[in-house]
Amino acid sequence: MRTKKEECIIDEMGRVSLPSLFMQLTELETNDKVFLRSCDDWIIIDHHDENVPVPSHIFIRTIDHIGRIVIPRSLRDDYELKPFDYVEIYVVEQQIVMKKRDEKSIALSRKPAASPPYYATLTGRQIQLTSELLASVELDANMEVQFFINKENNIVIQKYEMSFGKKTTLTFTAQSRKIDDRFRLTIPKKLRDDFSIHSGTMLKIKTGNKQLILEKVENEKEINSVLSQQIDAAIVEKLSK
Repeated sequence: MRTKKEECIIDEMGRVSLPSLFMQLTELETNDKVFLRSCDDWIIIDHHDENVPVPSHIFIRTIDHIGRIVIPRSLRDDYELKPFDYVEIYVVEQQIVMKKRDEKSIALSRKPAASPPYYATLTGRQIQLTSELLASVELDANMEVQFFINKENNIVIQKYEMSFGKKTTLTFTAQSRKIDDRFRLTIPKKLRDDFSIHSGTMLKIKTGNKQLILEKVENEKEINSVLSQQIDAAIVEKLSK
């Protein structure tokens, strides 16, 4: 079974950072030795077995302390992989596999696409938003918002406005709050109680029609995936400083 695709950049030393979630799925750890071999369009990364003879077409490399692995020069040459090229990475049958991102997928990636969901974990009574997320639905710091419920039973947030008799499919909750100057928003106690939202609850936030749509994340795999990506992002940010 193949996982969702991740895309990574080859650095100037021919290294690729393996997604931490993919390492967990394949039970690989930092400082592990692995086999690398080619198969059609793919480079395959698999567990190293000291009891298995190593043919000349198989390479052994070590995952470094932050999850990077060097793609052997001969494999980079075979697949025309250069520094700052993108590779697509998947997990297939307990193996990490990768290939060069082709021109078609590059072109598709440049086409306008739906905004990916934003995830926020409730801290106390508040969620932390970003200026970019708010700007995408014409909201900003120090702006008052109203809370509604949509047909899918999700919380909907939009700019406060006095509108009577306006047709809508949303149910008004009679709740409103102001986004503070640090882009934090308090979720009203009534909604926290109604939706069993408490400190530590992860929320998926989608955008659309000048609205923020909040959905409680209850799938453990999705929570673990998001946490893993957040850890990866934190590591990248730390290394870039």
